[in-house]
Amino acid sequence: MNLVRVITTGIVLTVLASYSHAGAADLLVMAKPGELPIIINAPHGGSEAVPGIRAREKGKILKDEYTLELAEALANRLQKLLGTRPYIVAARFSRKYIDANRKEATAYSGKEAKPYYDEYHRRIREFVAEIRKKYPGGALLIDIHGQSADNGAVYRGTRKGTTVDHLLNKYGCSSLAGEKSIFGVLASRGYRIVPANSEPDCLIEEARYVGGYTVATYGSNNADGVDAIQLEIGAHLRRMPAFADDLAEAIAVFYKSFLVGRR
Repeated sequence: MNLVRVITTGIVLTVLASYSHAGAADLLVMAKPGELPIIINAPHGGSEAVPGIRAREKGKILKDEYTLELAEALANRLQKLLGTRPYIVAARFSRKYIDANRKEATAYSGKEAKPYYDEYHRRIREFVAEIRKKYPGGALLIDIHGQSADNGAVYRGTRKGTTVDHLLNKYGCSSLAGEKSIFGVLASRGYRIVPANSEPDCLIEEARYVGGYTVATYGSNNADGVDAIQLEIGAHLRRMPAFADDLAEAIAVFYKSFLVGRR
């Protein structure tokens, strides 16, 4: 009888622990709805430990410094520029425990981490579905990352155009590398873009930063996706308030040129 009680108690505690993880997951995922056909997300800017979860055993574990702050700054600046906010999803949890920009099989080391990973992607999927319904003419997901290969550069990642299939089919390379594209506006303000903007060659991209799991999963190459672009931003730029302003203005120009009125 005592053994039965011990076993039963163990089962109950396990179930309660799982509920605890599930309930805490939303606290470690920043998810704010918006009213623009734009989602800004940042998977690697968090620094919070995840209670009861062991560190990942493989892969990169360092955070992309200032990417969470940059995502929030972009949302605030876009609201001032356009009068309303984009959607935002960002991981508060540390990459040391969960890498949200990976397939689930390699994103974490223990099953206890699953609710946090699932919550992050559930919110992106929820927002993607919402803006697809509200803006069937086109929407954009911007995936914010940090790179240290060139501290003063921004690398473009679309899996060589794959994740912006809808955008390219509708507007061609001018929407990705032209003067009113995000990268075109940044280049006009003196920022170094890799690869350099060239409309005929807009499908060429740096292999290291061609685009990861997030843009591949939610990009318009998928029937239930939207156009998705990965930005790998140098450490120097991420620390500059002026860069956040310029990036927001570049996104606003893109919005007015390729998204506004496209319901």
